Amino acid sequence: MSSTNSLPKKQGETIPDAWDYKGRPAERSKTGGWASAAMILGGEVMERLTTLGIAVNLVTYLVGTMHLGNATSANTVTNFLGTSFMLCLLGGFIADTFLGRYLTIAIFATVQATGVTILTISTIVPSLRPPKCTADKPCIQASGMELTVLYIALYLTALGTGGLKSSVSGFGSDQFDETDAEERKKMTKFFNWFFFFISIGSLGAVTVLVYIQDNLGREWGYGICACAIVLGLVVLLSGTRRYRFKKLSGSPLTQMATVFVAAWKNRKLEMP
Repeated sequence: MSSTNSLPKKQGETIPDAWDYKGRPAERSKTGGWASAAMILGGEVMERLTTLGIAVNLVTYLVGTMHLGNATSANTVTNFLGTSFMLCLLGGFIADTFLGRYLTIAIFATVQATGVTILTISTIVPSLRPPKCTADKPCIQASGMELTVLYIALYLTALGTGGLKSSVSGFGSDQFDETDAEERKKMTKFFNWFFFFISIGSLGAVTVLVYIQDNLGREWGYGICACAIVLGLVVLLSGTRRYRFKKLSGSPLTQMATVFVAAWKNRKLEMP
């Protein structure tokens, strides 16, 4: 009898620090949990597949197709990956201070999809890459316009990756209530699955996508990347009604900046 009486209470129970997509207190039985976390994991595996699918074999594309030097190509890939990781700070700041994790993920995933789409188009349109080398015609390095399109595509992708990567794991953990013992265990399992799906996406990028790029062409490999990140975005948005949203907590960067500003203003005060 006690278990029967507790069931309706569990179904109508709300979580005090979480809201649904309409701003109402989130009901435990209708929001969050594995149904929401699975959609977030799906978006993450697509992001990892896309980012590494571009980066892992990018040097050969820059050397073989764009006719750049080895040093320039390697430096471009390093800058691309470094920028994507550095921009995680920007993405985290925006999510914690202004937009929240859900909107940050959605916006930056759209930015990444735009960058990968431009990159795919540049591999298809002949005027956006130099002509192939032949015995009668020496290799011509990519022109300024061709490199401009390439760099716009790469750094839009890096911007989207940074903003997306900074919020996915946190948004996934938001789907579980830490004050509930059962959901706290599920949250621990979520992080295990999160890193597992990162590994699956990385494995698919360095094996399947590299094979497709080398044997079928870059347009196919990068086209799959573009479709993957768009699919990840669609999967993420499809779960909007089930997500739990948390209140903005403010960024630690803001607090650190406040300390530095106060220290600078008080630099001339006498020591007590």
